[in-house]
Amino acid sequence: MSERPHVKYPFESDGRWVLRHHVPYDVRYESRAHQVVAAVFGEPAVHGRIRIGREGSPLAEYDDLAPGDIVEITGDAWRVTEVEYRTHLTLERVTDGNKEATGAQAGQ
Repeated sequence: MSERPHVKYPFESDGRWVLRHHVPYDVRYESRAHQVVAAVFGEPAVHGRIRIGREGSPLAEYDDLAPGDIVEITGDAWRVTEVEYRTHLTLERVTDGNKEATGAQAGQ
C-alpha cells in the first residue's frame, strides 16, 4: 500500500464511489479543482466512460469501461465494479498493489 495519503473524495462512502451518469463531480487535489464526469452507454454492449479534467482542460479519458477495469483519478487507483446503463458507474478504491494498465488517453 502506498505511503502517501489518499485524496478525499466528497462522494466516496466505505471505499466506494457511485458516479451518476452525466453528473459532474469536483475533487480537490494539490490545491486545484479536478472535474470527473462519467457516462454509460448501451451499444455495442453496456460500457462506461470517465473523463477527468482540470480547470477546463482534459487530463485523461477512460473508455469502454467494464467491471474489473482499473482507472486512476488524481493519483488514486479505482476498480470498476458495476456499470448500469444510463444510470451509474460504481468504483471501489484499490487497496492492493494490483494496478493493471487501462486504455487511458492523455488530454491535450
